[in-house]
Amino acid sequence: MRKVIIKIKGTQGLGEQNDVIEFTTEGTLRKADGDFILSYFDGAILETQNVRTRLIASGDKSVTLERTGAVKSKLYIEKGVRNSCFYSVPEGSLTLGIYGKEIENTLSENGGKIKMVYTLDTDLKLISENSVEVTVEGR
Repeated sequence: MRKVIIKIKGTQGLGEQNDVIEFTTEGTLRKADGDFILSYFDGAILETQNVRTRLIASGDKSVTLERTGAVKSKLYIEKGVRNSCFYSVPEGSLTLGIYGKEIENTLSENGGKIKMVYTLDTDLKLISENSVEVTVEGR
Protein backbone atom coordinates (compact mmCIF):
# COMPACT_ATOMS: atom_id res chain seq x y z
CA MET A 1 0.00 0.00 0.00
CA ARG A 2 1.30 3.40 -1.00
CA LYS A 3 0.25 6.85 0.26
CA VAL A 4 -0.80 9.09 -2.62
CA ILE A 5 -2.24 12.50 -3.48
CA ILE A 6 -5.56 12.24 -5.30
CA LYS A 7 -7.02 15.00 -7.49
CA ILE A 8 -10.63 14.55 -8.54
CA LYS A 9 -12.68 16.51 -11.05
CA GLY A 10 -16.29 15.51 -11.46
CA THR A 11 -18.83 16.97 -13.87
CA GLN A 12 -22.51 16.12 -13.74
CA GLY A 13 -25.64 17.50 -15.32
CA LEU A 14 -27.85 17.47 -18.38
CA GLY A 15 -27.34 19.51 -21.52
CA GLU A 16 -25.97 22.98 -20.81
CA GLN A 17 -26.50 22.79 -17.03
CA ASN A 18 -23.47 21.15 -15.45
CA ASP A 19 -22.04 21.20 -11.94
CA VAL A 20 -18.29 20.75 -11.48
CA ILE A 21 -16.64 19.55 -8.28
CA GLU A 22 -12.88 19.59 -7.89
CA PHE A 23 -10.88 18.63 -4.84
CA THR A 24 -7.56 17.19 -3.73
CA THR A 25 -7.10 14.72 -0.89
CA GLU A 26 -4.69 12.14 0.49
CA GLY A 27 -5.33 8.44 0.21
CA THR A 28 -3.82 5.06 -0.47
CA LEU A 29 -3.20 3.02 -3.61
CA ARG A 30 -2.60 -0.71 -3.72
CA LYS A 31 -2.71 -3.52 -6.23
CA ALA A 32 -4.65 -6.71 -5.51
CA ASP A 33 -5.48 -9.54 -7.92
CA GLY A 34 -4.60 -7.36 -10.92
CA ASP A 35 -6.92 -4.52 -9.85
CA PHE A 36 -5.86 -1.15 -8.46
CA ILE A 37 -7.64 -0.06 -5.28
CA LEU A 38 -7.72 3.61 -4.38
CA SER A 39 -9.09 4.62 -0.97
CA TYR A 40 -9.73 8.09 0.50
CA PHE A 41 -12.05 10.19 2.65
CA ASP A 42 -14.42 12.19 0.47
CA GLY A 43 -14.93 15.62 2.02
CA ALA A 44 -16.49 17.00 -1.17
CA ILE A 45 -19.70 15.04 -0.63
CA LEU A 46 -20.55 15.96 2.95
CA GLU A 47 -18.19 18.45 4.55
CA THR A 48 -19.45 17.76 8.05
CA GLN A 49 -19.35 13.96 7.93
CA ASN A 50 -16.70 11.51 6.81
CA VAL A 51 -17.43 9.43 3.75
CA ARG A 52 -14.90 6.73 2.86
CA THR A 53 -14.61 6.16 -0.89
CA ARG A 54 -12.96 3.17 -2.49
CA LEU A 55 -12.38 2.89 -6.24
CA ILE A 56 -11.53 -0.53 -7.65
CA ALA A 57 -10.23 -0.22 -11.22
CA SER A 58 -10.18 -3.36 -13.37
CA GLY A 59 -8.24 -2.27 -16.45
CA ASP A 60 -10.24 -0.29 -19.03
CA LYS A 61 -13.25 -2.55 -18.52
CA SER A 62 -14.84 -1.53 -15.21
CA VAL A 63 -14.62 0.58 -12.07
CA THR A 64 -16.43 -0.11 -8.81
CA LEU A 65 -17.07 2.95 -6.66
CA GLU A 66 -18.00 2.13 -3.06
CA ARG A 67 -18.88 4.69 -0.40
CA THR A 68 -19.41 4.05 3.29
CA GLY A 69 -20.31 6.41 6.12
CA ALA A 70 -23.05 9.05 5.85
CA VAL A 71 -23.42 8.14 2.15
CA LYS A 72 -23.61 4.48 1.21
CA SER A 73 -23.38 3.35 -2.37
CA LYS A 74 -21.88 0.76 -4.63
CA LEU A 75 -21.77 1.86 -8.25
CA TYR A 76 -20.47 -0.61 -10.80
CA ILE A 77 -19.44 1.22 -13.96
CA GLU A 78 -18.82 -1.19 -16.82
CA LYS A 79 -17.99 0.03 -20.30
CA GLY A 80 -20.92 -0.57 -22.68
CA VAL A 81 -23.22 -2.07 -20.01
CA ARG A 82 -26.11 -0.75 -17.89
CA ASN A 83 -26.10 -1.96 -14.29
CA SER A 84 -28.45 -1.32 -11.37
CA CYS A 85 -26.79 0.16 -8.30
CA PHE A 86 -27.79 1.09 -4.76
CA TYR A 87 -27.39 4.66 -3.45
CA SER A 88 -28.24 5.82 0.09
CA VAL A 89 -28.02 9.25 1.75
CA PRO A 90 -29.42 10.34 5.15
CA GLU A 91 -32.65 11.50 3.43
CA GLY A 92 -33.35 8.09 1.85
CA SER A 93 -32.17 5.50 -0.65
CA LEU A 94 -32.86 4.53 -4.24
CA THR A 95 -31.76 2.22 -7.00
CA LEU A 96 -30.05 3.84 -9.97
CA GLY A 97 -29.26 2.62 -13.44
CA ILE A 98 -25.69 3.36 -14.47
CA TYR A 99 -24.44 3.03 -18.04
CA GLY A 100 -20.67 3.11 -18.63
CA LYS A 101 -19.88 5.07 -21.78
CA GLU A 102 -16.11 5.31 -21.40
CA ILE A 103 -13.40 4.09 -19.03
CA GLU A 104 -9.72 4.95 -19.33
CA ASN A 105 -7.25 3.61 -16.79
CA THR A 106 -3.51 4.30 -16.74
CA LEU A 107 -2.94 3.45 -13.06
CA SER A 108 0.28 1.77 -12.00
CA GLU A 109 1.99 1.31 -8.64
CA ASN A 110 3.41 4.84 -9.14
CA GLY A 111 0.09 6.61 -9.84
CA GLY A 112 -1.68 7.56 -13.06
CA LYS A 113 -5.24 8.42 -14.06
CA ILE A 114 -8.73 7.01 -14.23
CA LYS A 115 -11.44 8.62 -16.36
CA MET A 116 -15.05 7.46 -16.24
CA VAL A 117 -17.91 8.76 -18.39
CA TYR A 118 -21.33 7.40 -17.50
CA THR A 119 -25.03 8.20 -17.27
CA LEU A 120 -27.38 7.78 -14.32
CA ASP A 121 -31.07 7.00 -14.65
CA THR A 122 -34.00 6.05 -12.52
CA ASP A 123 -36.70 3.85 -14.07
CA LEU A 124 -34.88 4.34 -17.41
CA LYS A 125 -35.36 8.13 -17.19
CA LEU A 126 -32.04 9.93 -17.63
CA ILE A 127 -31.15 12.06 -14.61
CA SER A 128 -27.52 13.01 -15.34
CA GLU A 129 -24.51 12.61 -17.58
CA ASN A 130 -21.29 12.32 -15.59
CA SER A 131 -17.56 12.51 -16.12
CA VAL A 132 -15.02 11.83 -13.38
CA GLU A 133 -11.27 12.24 -13.78
CA VAL A 134 -9.06 10.95 -10.97
CA THR A 135 -5.35 11.76 -11.00
CA VAL A 136 -3.11 9.87 -8.58
CA GLU A 137 0.41 11.01 -7.67
CA GLY A 138 2.88 9.36 -5.31
CA ARG A 139 3.85 11.25 -2.18
